[in-house]
Amino acid sequence: MKRSPIKRGTSTLKRTPFKRSAPKRRANKQERAHMSAQADAGCILCRYLGYGNTPAEIHHLRHSMGAGQRNSDLMTIPLCPEHHRGRTGFHGMGRRAFEREYGVTELDLLAMSQKNNPASVAADPGLHSHLTLGVHAND
Repeated sequence: MKRSPIKRGTSTLKRTPFKRSAPKRRANKQERAHMSAQADAGCILCRYLGYGNTPAEIHHLRHSMGAGQRNSDLMTIPLCPEHHRGRTGFHGMGRRAFEREYGVTELDLLAMSQKNNPASVAADPGLHSHLTLGVHAND
């Protein structure tokens, strides 16, 4: 059976225009100062495990966020590359396995990092009130 070629522009399918997401908001001066103080403090999990001070990168907490969303630049913790993106890290293992392995939640690590680095709390006084709510993922 011989098919006739389809002519351009004759398709009955409606195409939706590509929807662009909103541009990402850049961190303001206060948020940059907070994240810098966090990163300078070193990996909070390494300190918790007794490994000492190791270079850190910033991890945005996933608590109360949907898939594909990122929390505020003030809701961050410092994690070394292995504990952040590595095989034994948060993104490598997933939240549940990470919490089971280390026995701490993201909110526990956030509270520890704020306690150990008061300069980062000074970047946002309202953050202290959020931390004292006592909300834990496993409650």
